[in-house]
Amino acid sequence: VMEFVDGESLTAILARRRLEPEEVLRLRDRLAAGLAAAHEKGVIHRDISPDNIILPGGEVDRAKVIDFGIAKSARPGDPTLIGSDFAGKYSFVSPEQAGLYGGQVDGRSDIYSLGLVLAAAALGRKLDMGSSPSTVIAARQSIPDLSEIPLSLRPLIASLLAPRPQDRPPSMRALLPAPTQHGERPLPERRSPKRKAALLAGLAVLALALIVAAFFFRGAIWPPSVAGVRAALANATSGYRCARLDTTLAADRSARVSGHLPTSADLERLRAAVTDIPGIGTVAFDVRLMAWPYCQVVDLLQPLSSRQRKDGARIALATKAAYSGERLALAVRVPRFDSFLYIDYYDIKGEVLHLLPNDRDQFNLRPARNRFLLGKPPLKTCWNLGGSTGEQLVTFIAVQKPLFRTRRPQTESVRDYLESLKTALSRQREASAVTLFFDLKKAPYPNPAAACPAA
Repeated sequence: VMEFVDGESLTAILARRRLEPEEVLRLRDRLAAGLAAAHEKGVIHRDISPDNIILPGGEVDRAKVIDFGIAKSARPGDPTLIGSDFAGKYSFVSPEQAGLYGGQVDGRSDIYSLGLVLAAAALGRKLDMGSSPSTVIAARQSIPDLSEIPLSLRPLIASLLAPRPQDRPPSMRALLPAPTQHGERPLPERRSPKRKAALLAGLAVLALALIVAAFFFRGAIWPPSVAGVRAALANATSGYRCARLDTTLAADRSARVSGHLPTSADLERLRAAVTDIPGIGTVAFDVRLMAWPYCQVVDLLQPLSSRQRKDGARIALATKAAYSGERLALAVRVPRFDSFLYIDYYDIKGEVLHLLPNDRDQFNLRPARNRFLLGKPPLKTCWNLGGSTGEQLVTFIAVQKPLFRTRRPQTESVRDYLESLKTALSRQREASAVTLFFDLKKAPYPNPAAACPAA
């Protein structure tokens, strides 16, 4: 026998209004307490969403989580109720449910979904977290844009939406307020308008006192918790365009920031923002500069390249080094499925040269695990390297169905191509991609034998 729960879903309520910040915190406490009990019984919900949260009488303090129909046991070896396939709604699934970070779904997956629910409650609508497999994965590579969420809620929600499970709070129980001296957790209370106004006035006086105290006793303020530092670190590394940043925070508050940024000014701003976080320990920066258009290309293909297997797509220089004036030769290996191949050479000035298919080698379907050399016979087309020396980018995409209905021009604008490529990739059920960066050097001496034949 199951309880009959009468009331509106959170989805229905959000269609009329958003929740106030205080209501969002009370909803967090209510849901976290219930889910903590389920997790401690070894049950992971896997489909936390506004549709599955009922508010009897419209009251967040009586919220109930429903629909444990796709719940899964957290104990290794226990069967899931519907098998190991994907479960949950696209807009509210965790990165692990989308196959990222090892695909291991545990209680921290529900924590991520709860973060998305709280964000939706604060906004009155769900965040844009993708609507297809490729866009769902892309949206979960970093903390989403929380700039429209009330400032007081951003650190909390950012900590729940850390892409890597280990960077989130360790359990639902950790989200709840600390117990009182009697061992009970304080219940969220509703405040009348008069009491709320009095409370705000009192808080203003307290804030002024703290500012004065901080001025006279600098350094005497207690450092924030590890969770607070983690949330601040997430905020400090978000909001950059054409960038990808990953962070880790150890128990001793030492941190590591890795990834790429487009400009040195961005890197300086990042260093200043991270090192100024109160309570943070030593910070190791492993952030490289990656200018446009390379950064945009890598960001688009990263969800596909991050899922590469040992038998995935591969591409490499077929020569020991690359010199201006010499032939471009690439060693290519097709992934584990019969594939249509698309190999592109990106120019730092914003143009892309389509190496395959091309005007003379239009047939780009290859069998699984096939190996060949691009730029050498029996293929008909040969290219001599030229243009600016320094870092160069070649990409290799393998898909089950052709990306485009008509052949694209041999050379075109990167902006135009990436827009079309993004749309084309979203329609693919199976795809593999890899990026190849190499250094183009100025030739120490002319070497005609290494160039394409004159004919």
